[in-house]
Amino acid sequence: MSDEMLTPHLVAGALAGTTGLLVFLVIHHYWIMPIWFIMPFGLVIAALGGLPIGWAYHEISPNLPPASWSIMAFIALIGIILAPAIILAELRQPLFTMSESGAELSVPVWYAVVVFILELLVTATLVGGLAGWLIGHTPRATLATALAGFIFALGPGHNIPFLGSTPGMLKGIVILLAIILAATIILVAASSLMVGYLTTRSI
Repeated sequence: MSDEMLTPHLVAGALAGTTGLLVFLVIHHYWIMPIWFIMPFGLVIAALGGLPIGWAYHEISPNLPPASWSIMAFIALIGIILAPAIILAELRQPLFTMSESGAELSVPVWYAVVVFILELLVTATLVGGLAGWLIGHTPRATLATALAGFIFALGPGHNIPFLGSTPGMLKGIVILLAIILAATIILVAASSLMVGYLTTRSI
């Protein structure tokens, strides 16, 4: 897709990021506890984090199925990107132990940091880049999707290593799926509307 259509995809990515944050906050409010205090700062981070997602969608969307099937394809792509981290987290011992006083780190801090970086950030970035190459067939698609994988891991997927092998993993995955579904719908719908509008104006 031409670079002239990059801007609407970036805007759609920012909208998708903010949507994902709002969905997360609502679910967290009713299912866990209210954390609305993070919203002012979180909205800025979510919008900025959505920009690489919009860029990745811009680069690979010409090779994705049309219309509503793009939503399913992009959700599947995110699932593939995060799957290695989820599998690795479930295969090892948990990083936290649960007690009446709450969750306590059961490993050294340095070990938890290494696990977070290697299991989550590195795998999501590498798988994202590989997926971008296979779908988009260009270095830009590879870079954009690798960056998108990193952002998805750092944002919505950040709890994956810490919830691994704990009862909270299922709840975390449900919340993650809800965020991804809502954000992807907004990403694809907003991109389609804006690109369609600009294309009509240029005719």
